Amino acid sequence: MKSFLAITLLLLFTHLGYSQTNSSFHDFQARTILGDTISLSEFEGKKILVVNTASFCSYTYQYGLLESLREQYSSDYNFEIIGFPCNDFGNQEPGHDSTILEFCTNTYNVQFPMMSAIHIRTGDTSAVYKWLQRGELNGVSDAIVDWNFNKFLIDEEGNWVDHFTSTVSPFDTAIVNWITSDGLSTRMNEVPEEDLKIFNGPNNSIQLQYQGNSTLAQFNLYSIDGKLIQAKNFNLINGSQTLPFDNSIIKNGIYFVKITFESKLIYHPIVLFGSN
Repeated sequence: MKSFLAITLLLLFTHLGYSQTNSSFHDFQARTILGDTISLSEFEGKKILVVNTASFCSYTYQYGLLESLREQYSSDYNFEIIGFPCNDFGNQEPGHDSTILEFCTNTYNVQFPMMSAIHIRTGDTSAVYKWLQRGELNGVSDAIVDWNFNKFLIDEEGNWVDHFTSTVSPFDTAIVNWITSDGLSTRMNEVPEEDLKIFNGPNNSIQLQYQGNSTLAQFNLYSIDGKLIQAKNFNLINGSQTLPFDNSIIKNGIYFVKITFESKLIYHPIVLFGSN
């Protein structure tokens, strides 16, 4: 049993250790909501937040927050937002491009670039969103878009930095800290093992041993096939702390955790035993 577990964890680490790719966000083209085809290399040198939008979603109010974020940080921090309308999630973006543009500008005064409507979860998925979601293409991480207003961070060189789900506000601390930090050096870096150690804790928990200043961190629990199981923010404190899981959503098996903080990340496999 121990040898089987060791082999499985080795395979998981291999799966997480995506090979480097020469592909970047800037290598793609997109059609704007006005019908022009542009190269995304036009955004080289800017920090970019990419978001899939919808006009009739419970998160549609985030249009206003996104535009406020752009207004506050675009000039001083060379920051831009790019919106990609999509009707794949709950049929909440059914209109034509002209209707979408009229809605987001008239209702929320959106000034950031909007692209033509795309598909994300169908057979003709946009090439950009294949790259955003698949670690073997972006060279960093899988990040499945499962609803409207998911957010991706792209650095000045077109590298994939991080992914945030619909529930995360555009003004989330991790996003604002990234925008206002010192550019390319803020690309996600693996955390040195001596700074953050992760262990199995009691009663389906993880035990963290951290050496550093207390900070806000984001925690994601994924199944071995990359499905997001649980996500939450927490205060990472210097010393030892325990993070419990919701046992009602856990089944016996191998999972991996992703913890991000201060433009750093760490992946770690963990074996959990659920209540079902």
